[in-house]
Amino acid sequence: MKKKSRRLILVRNDLLEQAAKITAKEGRTLFSFTNEVFEQAIEAYKMQVTLDEALKFYKIINIGKNMGCLLVPYDVFKHMAKRLCTIERKELLAEWYESGLWSGNYLRMRFHDQNPLAVVQSFLKAGVWSLDEFSINAREEKIDVKCFSPNLTLECTEMLAKFLEGILNALGYTIKSNTRLRGIIMMELEGKKKEIGSELLIDAKS
Repeated sequence: MKKKSRRLILVRNDLLEQAAKITAKEGRTLFSFTNEVFEQAIEAYKMQVTLDEALKFYKIINIGKNMGCLLVPYDVFKHMAKRLCTIERKELLAEWYESGLWSGNYLRMRFHDQNPLAVVQSFLKAGVWSLDEFSINAREEKIDVKCFSPNLTLECTEMLAKFLEGILNALGYTIKSNTRLRGIIMMELEGKKKEIGSELLIDAKS
């Protein structure tokens, strides 16, 4: 049986030290750890994603789990949304707004050391709404939100808009304009301002 060869690989000292701590804690060898890393990186490459992309996606999915999100077939979701909007549209949209408020406060507390708007954008882009385009553009204390997807029904568009409204209100933004058409959401928002003495302060969002 042919013996597998080994090669010397250069690794940054700080990364090597962290890897050594992990393997010591888990009772593993550094050899097995580095081989596992290579195997996973190669598997990701075969899936045409990078480890960075896979890790970011996992983080977003984990955020969804912590927020109580569930995976539901989109056709079933659309049917339920249409039915509920026929029966109690006002109450349903109010529930979506309240869910957005809770989610926004959760994201603000959970990611207080990060830009919560970037987290919201990543979460919505990686979510199950089948969005073709979703962006949040910040300019000083103002932000523009754009969402587009021909797959969104009118009911789903309204629910998503209310969910976003709740999230952004929780993050300290007030809506100045809100355009909603089937599959299209466009919002303009401003940060809430607070006066302290003679100073005018704007809530930080980054």
